[in-house]
Order: sequence, then C-alpha cells, then structure tokens
Amino acid sequence: MPTVRTYRQRGRADAAAERRQTVLDATIEMLATEHLPKVTLDAVARRAGVARSTVYVQFGSRAGLFEAVAERLLVRIEFDRLAAAVGLADPRDALRAAMQESVRLYAAQRDASRALWSWADLDPDAGRAMAVLDGGRAEGTRHLVRRLASAGALRRDLSVAEASDALYLLTSFETFDTLHTERGLGVVAVTERLTTMVERLLLA
Repeated sequence: MPTVRTYRQRGRADAAAERRQTVLDATIEMLATEHLPKVTLDAVARRAGVARSTVYVQFGSRAGLFEAVAERLLVRIEFDRLAAAVGLADPRDALRAAMQESVRLYAAQRDASRALWSWADLDPDAGRAMAVLDGGRAEGTRHLVRRLASAGALRRDLSVAEASDALYLLTSFETFDTLHTERGLGVVAVTERLTTMVERLLLA
C-alpha cells in the first residue's frame, strides 16, 4: 500500500513536471514575440512566474532549456504524423503526404520556429535547438528518395544524391517561410505549390 511519503513524493514530482511545462510554454511564447537575445533564463523565469533557480535546476542552462523547447515543439506539432507519412506503403503516396505534413508542422509553430532558425548560426543555444528540430530531415529525405528509386518512381536522369539534395531544399523551413511569409501564400497554397514542384522534379 502506498505510504504518505510516497504520496508526497508523487505530489512533488507532479508539481515539478507542471512547472517544467509552464516554463517551456512561457519560453515558446517569448520566442514567438521577443527578439531572441531577450529570451534569457531570467526573462523566462519572470514570464513563467517561477524563480530563476527553478529554471536552472530543471534545465541546467539556456542551451538545455532551448533543447527542451525544441522537443516540446515536436510534441506540439505532432511530429509523429510526418514519420507516419514517410512510412506509407507506396513511396509516391509517402512523398505527397510528407510534403503536406512538413508544411503543416512548420505552420503550426511558425513564429517560435522562425526565431530559432533565424538565429541558429549566430546563437549557439538556438543552433542546438535547431539540431533537435531539424536534425533528422537529411536522412529522412534520403530514405524517401531511395524508396522512390527502388520502386522505379524516380526520374532516371536524377541520381539519388541529386534528388535528395532537391528534396532537402524544398522541405526546409526556409523554403516554407519564403513562400508563406515573403510571398504571402496560405498554408494550402504553399502545400500545393511545393508538392507540384517536388513531383515534377523527382517523379518519373
């Protein structure tokens, strides 16, 4: 039978988990609205309504906080849907579904993602967060292109390397943001435009 001590330990663990989520959500809100250098441990603690020491104990550093934010964003945008799309039986269907899901997930947390992406080369902490958010995309695009090639669906005049590079470029946040923000296209229009480009470029 659980003891009073066990209940207290569970209560403390639940409270710590709740504070952690509060800090992560506060950080995401700040990334979406503030200049990234202003997103410091002190500023996040104030926004979350907790002590700075709480943020430090939970995450260790600003870099640790940003990495945890990236993981939280992956949950928020339902990244597993993209993985499921890539795994569809027909690689042509997988390509179309992956394009749709990549645009959807970029749009889901566009402002916070844009802050991290735009500072990734200048701020090491943002760079570590982007490594979490974008780290598997290169291998994912290569895997999908290899499936297309094995199924005879890849254009014969394209090598796997060339096709992988093209798909990597067209599925990047930069490409999405250029069409969505700079060109003013809605999410549906961006999805249709990129899918058409990819299919014309890659498929036999």
